[in-house]
Amino acid sequence: MPVSLHRIALAAALLAPVTHSALAQGQARARALHDSITVTTLTFPGAEHVSPDDLRRLLFTRGSNCRLPFLIPLCKVSPSQLFTDRRRTTSAALGDDILKLRVYFWRRGYREAQIDTVLMPEPRGMAVAFHVVEGPPTNLSALIVQQRAPVLSEYELASLVELKEGGPFDLVALDSTLAHLKATIWNKGYADVRIDTAAPPPDASHVVPLRITIDPRWLTRVGRVEFEGNRYLSDETLQRGILLQPGTLYTHDAVLESQKRLFASPAIARAMVVTPPAGDSLKIVTVAIAESPQRQASVTLGFNTVDYGQAAVEVRHNSLGQGRWLSLRGAVGNLLASQLDGRSFFQHALVRDAADTAGYLQPTWQAGFTLRQPWLFGARSGAELSAFAGRRALPNVVIDEDRGATLGLVHELAPRTPIGITYRLELTRVRASAVYFCAGYGVCDGATRDALMRTQRLAPVLVSAWVDRADDLESPMRGYTAVIDAEHASAATGSSFRHNRIAADAAYYYPLGERRVVDGAEQFPKVLAFHGRAGWVRPMADDRTALGVPGDGAGILHPRTLFYAGGMQSVRGFAENELGPTVLQARRESLIGAGCTDATIASGQCDPSNVPSNELFPRPIGGSTAVEGSVELRMPLARALGAVFFLDAARVGTAGLSSIGHARGAITPGGGFRYRSPLGVLRLDLGLRPMGEQQLPVVAAVADDHGGRIVTLQREKRYSPLDPSPGFFHSIGRRLVVHFATGQSF
Repeated sequence: MPVSLHRIALAAALLAPVTHSALAQGQARARALHDSITVTTLTFPGAEHVSPDDLRRLLFTRGSNCRLPFLIPLCKVSPSQLFTDRRRTTSAALGDDILKLRVYFWRRGYREAQIDTVLMPEPRGMAVAFHVVEGPPTNLSALIVQQRAPVLSEYELASLVELKEGGPFDLVALDSTLAHLKATIWNKGYADVRIDTAAPPPDASHVVPLRITIDPRWLTRVGRVEFEGNRYLSDETLQRGILLQPGTLYTHDAVLESQKRLFASPAIARAMVVTPPAGDSLKIVTVAIAESPQRQASVTLGFNTVDYGQAAVEVRHNSLGQGRWLSLRGAVGNLLASQLDGRSFFQHALVRDAADTAGYLQPTWQAGFTLRQPWLFGARSGAELSAFAGRRALPNVVIDEDRGATLGLVHELAPRTPIGITYRLELTRVRASAVYFCAGYGVCDGATRDALMRTQRLAPVLVSAWVDRADDLESPMRGYTAVIDAEHASAATGSSFRHNRIAADAAYYYPLGERRVVDGAEQFPKVLAFHGRAGWVRPMADDRTALGVPGDGAGILHPRTLFYAGGMQSVRGFAENELGPTVLQARRESLIGAGCTDATIASGQCDPSNVPSNELFPRPIGGSTAVEGSVELRMPLARALGAVFFLDAARVGTAGLSSIGHARGAITPGGGFRYRSPLGVLRLDLGLRPMGEQQLPVVAAVADDHGGRIVTLQREKRYSPLDPSPGFFHSIGRRLVVHFATGQSF
């Protein structure tokens, strides 16, 4: 009579003999059962059809490892535990580990596997090797899947069953198959499905037939929902936050999504749906809740090469009734900017132009509050009201000061497929150099520039939709993500700046192979990753009157609506925001030294051809159109280390924008490394920057009664970052752009 497979596994685990540990030659004295042993390395010679990583996670015995990859040279020369995570074991633990390995191999279909240990002395401890003789596998001679009612299609069955006829009788794969079958049938409303397995003992030829019988039984629905553990959140509020409503089908996805919806609230620390007992088609569902403290506070500190030092504080109140919560936050940046600007690896926030220095090194700040109402019209809807004020600086480009409020609604059409609409009303003031306004807007006289730097209203309506079908949050191997934003600002929305803007971003991941074990080593597939971004923005001509800018012509775009390219998540052959329409700023002293006079500079007749390129300063001005694409080949190198080769391209243009800057595009190759650490994916990318000559416009500041105006010289300059030549090695250094960050580039 067929017996349960799990009983067979349990019996084998209990009766499996434990082989004795064999000490390598040269081990002089006997070792007591509980004597401590320092483990330098841990290997599994002979394990060819299983994952060594899975084996390591199974055992108490672990090898000593260097704490971080860049400390490996120090780990080689120093025994200090500051650099090396030293692990120890005992003879008793080794015996227990042998038993665990035998059970593991038995469950994987290798029921005659033999395990022995060999310890080899090394200068800093023992190299431990679990020698494996896998033996012949027990294979499936036949696999039969039967349904008492046709709930699953043939295609669904084929995709859910991981075992194959002729392959090893893998109980881990069987457990996974049963779990997938149960979840899929449960999602069709059959929560009390019964799945039976039957297999006789294997014969002398090490083969066994397997039969899986599926009985869906009856449809199940939600009767009522009870909550436990909630103190300040009412049952009515929590009921709105879940998909398990009375009368609806009781499904697996509804259970998981209900837990996720509840857990998304900061007022809830833990939420778990307790599975009701089988036997009744009408389910009484219990939801166990663990609430977080009603009041919470956090402080964060950090620094980076763009914003220097930063500090932030947040205070939150989680119990305002109906599930609402209030968050108060404040942050400051640009701390120590004056001391760090341009030093070591910190970027320059200034060009050498005294007229442009005011403000870029002053502290930036953000403050605001957010009132969030989750579960507004049900579990998948929410609303948010926020007020904010702040000052931010885009180095070398613009200083943006704002204050205002936003109101947003979000509804999730399906899991990981939300759509939202947001209205934002803010008072904004743009402070920038005269070069910025002249190059970006064609506004070069001081009086008109002063009008633009007054406080103005920016009030767009934004509609966003996005979808996430990637298989992993940190390092996806298959699937896709996409997001699209459409924005409108006009007199109807109460905005002085008036425009239409649309932007889209998408990524697609395609694995080149499957995850597998080859010669005892777990191999992850190479992955081709594609990324694309496109954007378009147009100003409305009637905003000149609203902004107080005289004259006819195209409208004025707020700098926040412009597009830039370049940086760690864009074209990696350029630094942040460097790729796109650009002008060259020239100092008066450089132009005079090249043979110009104050009169020829003021009239624009000065010829900048003789000004050395290293005395001119490229200024990005942003564009009104952008197209960007990237392709990456992600290759695994070791357990947590991978390499990447990429090709990035972008073109940022100025169609429809009154600008003297040229549209610009570039293609940059490069490569890098990825390390999957406990803190997330650490990324190092090196992009190769194109260094060809460009024909660029040149602008210069001229004093007048309004504090100065900008003159665009009639002749352009052939500009090269390598002119004059800095030497061979410095030329290579200028072509390489290094990005270090956390997380994948896309």
